[in-house]
Amino acid sequence: MKSKTLIILFLSLAVSLLLLNSCSGDNKKAIRIGDTLPSFTGTDLGGKSFSLASHKGSPTIVRFFLLDCPYCKADTPIFNKFYDTYRQKGLEIVYINNNGANSAEVQNFTDELKIQFPVLYDPKGRIAKQYNVRVQPLALILSPEHKLLAALLGGVSEAELNELLGQYFQE
Repeated sequence: MKSKTLIILFLSLAVSLLLLNSCSGDNKKAIRIGDTLPSFTGTDLGGKSFSLASHKGSPTIVRFFLLDCPYCKADTPIFNKFYDTYRQKGLEIVYINNNGANSAEVQNFTDELKIQFPVLYDPKGRIAKQYNVRVQPLALILSPEHKLLAALLGGVSEAELNELLGQYFQE
């Protein structure tokens, strides 16, 4: 009797896990460290087009952010400083917002935090869906070949940025 109950329990668990994995609404494969990220295009708040492909050869940070996130407000000055220090050496940073805010709210966030790099407003979450991003804030750290070096959830420190990307900026 015990073995029959265990078999039924095991089969029920296995079927449940299969259903959860197959009902995610899309068949996108999760991106993994070492994967080359496919390009995306979007429009920044100033109306300029941004394409990840046009920055191939440059280390790039793709940051999915939220307006009401304390991590985003706390580490944006770190991203600003890192960008100011290394943009002349090829660094690119792009922020992407898709959390239901309107473009004026995103612009206010950008102005308040004095962001100098592109900020994309993606109200339909097309870019996040393309990368299967389900939790934010998330910073994708890319090599010059746009291979994923790290996916940092939550706040990001200057030490982490230097550790992951510093090698690309040495003389």
